[in-house]
This record gives sequence, C-alpha cells and structure tokens, in this order.
Amino acid sequence: MARRRTSGNLFVGLVVGGLILIGALLFLRDRGLLHLPQAQPKPPAQRAEDLAKKYPGAEVFSGPETIPSPDKKKVNSSQP
Repeated sequence: MARRRTSGNLFVGLVVGGLILIGALLFLRDRGLLHLPQAQPKPPAQRAEDLAKKYPGAEVFSGPETIPSPDKKKVNSSQP
C-alpha cells in the first residue's frame, strides 16, 4: 500500500479553502451584501497642511501656476 503525505494534503486543502473563501467574499461584495470600509480622501487644503507639517522647508503650491521662463523676452504688441 502507498503511504499518503498528510502535509501535502493539508497544504492543498488550505489553498483550496482560502480560494473558496476569497471567491465567496468577492461574490457577496459584488452583489452588494458585503460592505467593506473604504478610505476617504482628504480635502486638498488638509493634505497641503499635512505636507507642510511633514516637510517644513518645502514650498507648498495650492494649484498649477504658470511660471514665466527667464530666458524668454516679453513681446510688446504696441511697438512695430
């Protein structure tokens, strides 16, 4: 008679059980029967304050700004 390896059977059983459990949780989530907590994003002002506290020497910009390039000359349309 062949000897059975219980450790191999236990590992396969745990993997199969874990996959079934994950599949059941995903099924319930998709059906709307399971509501998992979701992270709420911070408002931009709070995020800017947190970053200013974390990095006190850094500049904090509130939004996209156009910075004029120093090598470009201003063109005045009133002169020919």
